[in-house]
Amino acid sequence: MNPHMKVNCTEEIQSFMDRCMFHIQSDWKSEFVGMHITKAQEKQIQREMHEAGFHEFAGNEDTWPSLFLSSSEWAESPYHSSISLDLIKDENFSFETVRTAGRELFNADAIVKDPDRELNDSMVLRAMDRNFDAIYLYQDDDEWMVDAPSEAATNDAPAARAHGKVVTFGLGIGYFIFMAMRNPLVKEITVVESSAEVIAMFERFLYPQFPHDIPLHFIHGDAFDYFNESFLSGFDYIYTDIWKSAQDGLEIMEKLLHQYVPPFEKADFWIEDSCEEIMWTLIFLYFEAIAHDRIPEVNPIYESQMQKIRAWFDPIEHTITDPKEIQFYMYDTDTIRHILSL
Repeated sequence: MNPHMKVNCTEEIQSFMDRCMFHIQSDWKSEFVGMHITKAQEKQIQREMHEAGFHEFAGNEDTWPSLFLSSSEWAESPYHSSISLDLIKDENFSFETVRTAGRELFNADAIVKDPDRELNDSMVLRAMDRNFDAIYLYQDDDEWMVDAPSEAATNDAPAARAHGKVVTFGLGIGYFIFMAMRNPLVKEITVVESSAEVIAMFERFLYPQFPHDIPLHFIHGDAFDYFNESFLSGFDYIYTDIWKSAQDGLEIMEKLLHQYVPPFEKADFWIEDSCEEIMWTLIFLYFEAIAHDRIPEVNPIYESQMQKIRAWFDPIEHTITDPKEIQFYMYDTDTIRHILSL
């Protein structure tokens, strides 16, 4: 079927597409991951990151953020000041404190969208200012979770957005719950967790260390059994954190959204932008192919997502004449959620 969606490939649109293709093919940002840095080197590395296209280093040098995070501030954060993970000791769970090298750049947060919306997206790279202790938690001798700065950073924003009656899918070590309890807009929290052992461990070792002024309820069950309108309509805010990384996150999000797409303003998914980053590129490739009257070609592992993109846009009878329209579709999270739901 020929798509009804059309693109009038003006000079402005072609120039925009050329810039996007350049960014797809010429991303040097990942070369900074793992780089060892010192205070003496920091300014030079910031300048190199500026040249590589990291947007947080695009303005005046006086406005650039430090590349270093304080190990002391992380160790003395509200969660770590109140919760002792080394109390976890039972037949299913154990922990190991691992001395971890500081002064090495790592991805400290979810991916950051290109403010120009031309696929020049960035990682937030930071280094701890000294060696620090990371706690690795094991369930039945398999690595289950790492208590590290990036885990905290990616849960702080959702905890700050939480409000009213909150439901969260995935319990973990309760970092999101702890921070949400500090939010004065949160009145009640319900946790859906698939592992009875995780719930038992949390209730025995961690929950006694939590504040108890916010009611906390546990449901032992599979997220897929509860991710539906009937259940979720009873909550004001929905947070989902049941994947290990962006690699498995997109697939799990697709399955959840296929069941139900909650109202955009009341639901967040852990590291959603990192999970959906490939969708920004795929949507661009769809419009780039339409502009040049050909079928979009992508890596076979993303063919199912491209089919959904085509199914969403092809029936729309519209001719795009402004690159801003393409940019909106590429980066609009609500649109992407609905595409994934197909």
